[in-house]
Amino acid sequence: MWGFPAGTTIIRAEQGTNNQTFLLRQADLRFVLQVSQSLSAAQVGAEHRLLRWVRQAGLPFQVPEPVAALSGDTVIETATGPATVCRWIPGVRPDLTGQTALERFGRAAGLLGEAMLGVPPVEGLGEWRGNPLAHPAVPHVGSLCRELRAAGISAEQVARLDAVARRVGQEWLAGGGALPTQVIHGDLAVSNVLVDEDTGEVSGLLDFEFAGVGFLVQDVTAALFYSGALETRDWQLRTAAFLRGYASVRPLDAAEADALPRLLLARAVGSALSRGGRWLNGKAQLCEVADRIRKLEDTTRWLDANGGKLRSLATAGGHG
Repeated sequence: MWGFPAGTTIIRAEQGTNNQTFLLRQADLRFVLQVSQSLSAAQVGAEHRLLRWVRQAGLPFQVPEPVAALSGDTVIETATGPATVCRWIPGVRPDLTGQTALERFGRAAGLLGEAMLGVPPVEGLGEWRGNPLAHPAVPHVGSLCRELRAAGISAEQVARLDAVARRVGQEWLAGGGALPTQVIHGDLAVSNVLVDEDTGEVSGLLDFEFAGVGFLVQDVTAALFYSGALETRDWQLRTAAFLRGYASVRPLDAAEADALPRLLLARAVGSALSRGGRWLNGKAQLCEVADRIRKLEDTTRWLDANGGKLRSLATAGGHG
């Protein structure tokens, strides 16, 4: 449907959670074919419109560029989901153990936020400001907990998930001041970042399928949550490096800095519930849910001990 000639090589890439991904090579040209397992063709089309807005911002790194099929469409319906072909973005996954890499990641996150500031809210695919306990596949946290317990998850883990979910629900309702709102990436994890293999500079940001209206600081939250920066003894140095990079574009305001620990805990609960919902639908293993609950337990303990220091770092923009 895209007119690739016979002889084009097709190699299945590492399986993702939400897509089937294939690498295509035609002579010296490379492309990526993705078949979405979670979005409709209309939603993928909305993602492509959003990407056009972002590409017009003149970012120093690339974002996915869909290639039109022979029909002129960038999304093609298939029996297994809507299919898209994008141009290959060169790069490798970043090693975020060093402060320089984290600072570059932080700056890229800030630049992306600035670029997405001009995206009309109607172009967002979702809504990130809602209660993190409201997951479509998990109508009630208590019901999920009972299902998990019956399936073999320990009583201690189930109780922890239930207790922290209640805490997050109360904190979310209480709020913490008005936070800047716009269309955000929604899943700014290290797995969605590419860097130049030689220079270490960010070369691409990927997977905008969760982009939607949210609090701008939620992208900072996701980046820190998945970067590993908070999980080492020198977490203050590593987190400060990321925050310095971000603040070089746009410093967090006082309300955003204050909300960061609360949003981190909400992210951890949302991650556990999301995987629990996939398990309920037969799309994830029970051990994956247990791993997310362990991550939630670790995050809760960490925030109880270090939440105040994190707020101070965020307020100072990673300095001091």
